[in-house]
Amino acid sequence: MEERICRCNIPANLQKQEMYEKIAEYIERLDPEQCVADAEYERRLGICNACDSLIGGLTCKYCGCFVLARAKKVTQNCPKPGKNMWL
Repeated sequence: MEERICRCNIPANLQKQEMYEKIAEYIERLDPEQCVADAEYERRLGICNACDSLIGGLTCKYCGCFVLARAKKVTQNCPKPGKNMWL
């Protein structure tokens, strides 16, 4: 499978703690209207954390996104082929 890169422009070669910090900064810069409510965000993350397609606790193998960023956006869905797990 081709490696994909998250569109949030966070370099993939950062140390894990640095990566978490950059993702948090990215989320903080999002327009609140682009974000799901905190309860929905936590629900989505719970689903992602239980998924066998989560790589290194950060990245979805299907889209290459950092799930912490993807799950926060109201316009995003679960990219698992054949089944949106967030529905």
